[in-house]
Amino acid sequence: MTMLKDKLIQEFYGDDSLLYHYTSLLSACKILESGSLKLSNLTNTNDPLEFVDFHGFSSSFPINENDDFKRILCELRVSSERRRNFVRMLCFCRDTFCNNDDWKNEKKQNFADNLLHKGWARSRIWAQYADNHAGVCLVFDKDEFKKCFDSLANNNIEILQDKKIKYTNYISKLESAMSPKGILYDYFDFYLEPDRKEYLFYKCEDYRDENEYRFCLINRALKSPDEAMFVNYGTSLKAVILGQRFSNCLKLETPENVEQYQIRWEFGRPSLLYLN
Repeated sequence: MTMLKDKLIQEFYGDDSLLYHYTSLLSACKILESGSLKLSNLTNTNDPLEFVDFHGFSSSFPINENDDFKRILCELRVSSERRRNFVRMLCFCRDTFCNNDDWKNEKKQNFADNLLHKGWARSRIWAQYADNHAGVCLVFDKDEFKKCFDSLANNNIEILQDKKIKYTNYISKLESAMSPKGILYDYFDFYLEPDRKEYLFYKCEDYRDENEYRFCLINRALKSPDEAMFVNYGTSLKAVILGQRFSNCLKLETPENVEQYQIRWEFGRPSLLYLN
């Protein structure tokens, strides 16, 4: 217990070995019972940059009511549908890192001492994704989970490089990348080509405080966005953290090797109560 707890609460400016997944009590029970996580689709994300289809045309592309235009528009619609159907992902929080040399040492130390930089101590995310503090935060070992996720690869499934999300409000580069390149082009797979896959790891700056780390794949065997896909997480789950408002009348059954805590807030400062 001591080694993991040290990682969870140590006075350090971020630990890159752990990932945090916030969820409701009901979903947490299903995850623990099945030993698996359900992958999300783009349709159910919160950012319009992700869940709204690209129109496919920028002001620089000449649009004429001719056969080429109609063909391109049809192919882009097919490509958008494929993107919605095939892309699946899992989203986690990370610790916040403080490596800016311009910060004074005193500010760095305060940043470390209050523990609000830790991935399990995100008050707004507890509210948004974990039943307003009545849900659960699941703690995973990143390297172990990556092995589980990468094992899904087969002839139909392409695993993309897992990485942290890039937050930006400068969308001109994205608009250019997602716009047609000319009439002599096959657009049926346009939105899943290499130059456009990188934008599966982009979100608007409004979401930057989530400090998201994302695992993403393309499964060409899927027929619709609603078709479920799961990944077994093996032994990568290391801890379960119950929210401040988690009912005292409830008991969450966890595997013997998974530590259980409950978060406590005092004067806005978080701490962890060990429950095992």
